[in-house]
Amino acid sequence: MKQRRAIFLFVFWLCFTFLASAQDGSQSLGDIARQERARKLAKADQDEIAGLKGDQFHANVLFVDSKAAIEKWVLLPSADKPGAGRMRQVTPGKQFHVSFVVTDYRYPASESMDLRAHIRVVSPQGKVVHEEPKFSEITGADPRSPSVVVMNPVMDITFTPHDLPGKYEFQVTIVDQIHSSYAKAEEKIELVQEKK
Repeated sequence: MKQRRAIFLFVFWLCFTFLASAQDGSQSLGDIARQERARKLAKADQDEIAGLKGDQFHANVLFVDSKAAIEKWVLLPSADKPGAGRMRQVTPGKQFHVSFVVTDYRYPASESMDLRAHIRVVSPQGKVVHEEPKFSEITGADPRSPSVVVMNPVMDITFTPHDLPGKYEFQVTIVDQIHSSYAKAEEKIELVQEKK
């Protein structure tokens, strides 16, 4: 009987010690899982761009309510582009479009082109909810705007009432296969519930 009581007290002490240390600033299992996911994503990102040059062009993620808005954005002066074409909130049931665009592309339109976009969508909880290593690509520039390249296809997205409200992060890595270079961008859009 004394032995059982001693074992019970020892187990109770262990549980109490574990809970006390968790409250003293130690990480929860959820925090550890989030950090592990972030570490794996960072490693995958590093592997993807190993040996490539950065800063050769810029990547952009646009959130727009119509495909015509993408064309308007392309034709804007460079100084107006940073603040335009980026919806910040959307409600369930409302379709919006996500476009991945290259700007400041320095190579002539007559030259061969092979741009590929790897996309990733991260939920408000930090989980990857969608990923495509080769979502969109383009093999030729429009001679009317050779320094601005819209990747094809454009994503058409409609959230449902069952989707978790909060900020969704869209990440893109665009790789120029011809010139061994890359650019990255990320933008967030918030899913909000409609006010009744």
